Amino acid sequence: MKKKIIAEFEYDGLGFPIMLLNFPIIEVRGIQVPDINYNLLQRNVLLALCQRPLPFSGNEVRFIRQYLQMTYTEFANRFGVTHASVIHWEKSKNSFAKITPTTELCIRLCILDILKAKDKLFRETFRNFNYLEFKIKKHHTTEEFITIDSNALTNV
Repeated sequence: MKKKIIAEFEYDGLGFPIMLLNFPIIEVRGIQVPDINYNLLQRNVLLALCQRPLPFSGNEVRFIRQYLQMTYTEFANRFGVTHASVIHWEKSKNSFAKITPTTELCIRLCILDILKAKDKLFRETFRNFNYLEFKIKKHHTTEEFITIDSNALTNV
């Protein structure tokens, strides 16, 4: 297998688009795939989702729930909503899920806690979460890539 470095590679293997920068690519059965540690990629994507100033999409909620290995009911109970709400959020697909800002902040902080993120990152996420701005952004649909650079793929 021949490796090559690609400057930009759009990866949608997690259910939503991610832009990978400067990643090694190999060809497997005629398909180009990133030659990376996918567990580390998922962890870094979760950290990026927590810090992004946009609401979660339905596919991102599904990714989070599946990463945490929770059923609809377990996820719902963790955040004080019904399992039907979680199903409804996930049905939003690539559109913003209609999660209340307080619940979304709880999800973000829970992820950081589970990932054992540094205290500084935890505090910054909490302090930088702007409820009013967040509500306004919920009504806009935009496809903004999460961008991960191969040099930044570390255990944060």
